[in-house]
Amino acid sequence: MIAADNAAAERTLILMSAGTADRRRTMGRLGAEIAAQVDWARLAESLRARKLLSSLGPNVVELAGGQESVEFTHAVDEAITTGHRHASFLQLLSTRAIGMLGDAGIRAATLKGPVLGQAIYGDIGRRLSSDIDLLVAPEQLNAAVEVIRGLGYAAPADHVEESGLPMLHFVLVHEGGDLPAVELHWRVHWYERSFARDRLLPPDINPAGDWRPERAAELVALLLFYARDGFAGLRLASDLSAWWDVCGRDLPAGAVPDVLSAYPKLERAVVAATRAAEETVGLPAGEILGRRSKVTSRERIAARLADPSPVASESQLYADMGLIDGLLMPPGGFRAFVRRQLLPPAEVLDEHSRAADRSRARSPAARCVGVLARYCATLARLTRAPERPPRPD
Repeated sequence: MIAADNAAAERTLILMSAGTADRRRTMGRLGAEIAAQVDWARLAESLRARKLLSSLGPNVVELAGGQESVEFTHAVDEAITTGHRHASFLQLLSTRAIGMLGDAGIRAATLKGPVLGQAIYGDIGRRLSSDIDLLVAPEQLNAAVEVIRGLGYAAPADHVEESGLPMLHFVLVHEGGDLPAVELHWRVHWYERSFARDRLLPPDINPAGDWRPERAAELVALLLFYARDGFAGLRLASDLSAWWDVCGRDLPAGAVPDVLSAYPKLERAVVAATRAAEETVGLPAGEILGRRSKVTSRERIAARLADPSPVASESQLYADMGLIDGLLMPPGGFRAFVRRQLLPPAEVLDEHSRAADRSRARSPAARCVGVLARYCATLARLTRAPERPPRPD
């Protein structure tokens, strides 16, 4: 019982640490009371396993109010130092890649990564990244692949649509295994074809690679990442709370609704992501969404699928992501949804199988039936569970 209580305290403290600064302040003495029940060695391992030790560790120390162990503090400091070294390497390589793309006349920008880590956490070492995500315009994507291959990367093996573009990005793996993978994106979510190009790319060549978009577009992009990943875990949710703490005051009133008016296909995903983040980390949804604060039933159901501590299998996680996609797809998007989630190309199935560490044995039809069954089971579970009341701040 004591071990179970300690584990519950650790989960609670992790969730509290992911909240916005305003939410953490409202916790008062509660953080220290919960911290007194924590096994600090196990908490450090749990955060490390979730790749959250460097980003949330300092917040845990703040909430603990002196209850944390010396060993935990040392573990956090070591994680940030190690993360800083790795992020510096990624940043160096990213700047080199963007410079090469610029020399070829290709505008490029980083997505997430060290630039975002520095901006919202104050240290590039606090936000862990394992690869490099770059954005280029869709009409320059194939040319960008050839430029990056000049650094020793193999040709991508991603499925290519009739348009000549991948579903989301090309993944380039270094042939010698010496450099991290590079993901070349042409968009940031399934529902858009122009938002990323219009709002997330610099207007001119930016060889330094440090350009950031205007605040509303950056926040919308982070919300789209959160929605695309099925509101699972705390990594993207804590990015949103950290972003709000640093950049929220610079967000003009009505700016996000203005973006949604310009790109209406993104509306459901952004609204649901904002509501999910409000519940999970205290993002002020009403302030962000303004005139679009009303939530539809689809958006409400999708937001309820947010899981800050997912323990489901890889197959169930993919199914939940697909269900959220189906709930939030824009009008007219059903065929594209079926192609993405129910009857995906062989290359996508192989990627999912590698992630789940198993062979792909089932036929496409059998897989489709299995995914639909998981959708039904998830929806049935939601109907049985009472809807959570708004979290008080």
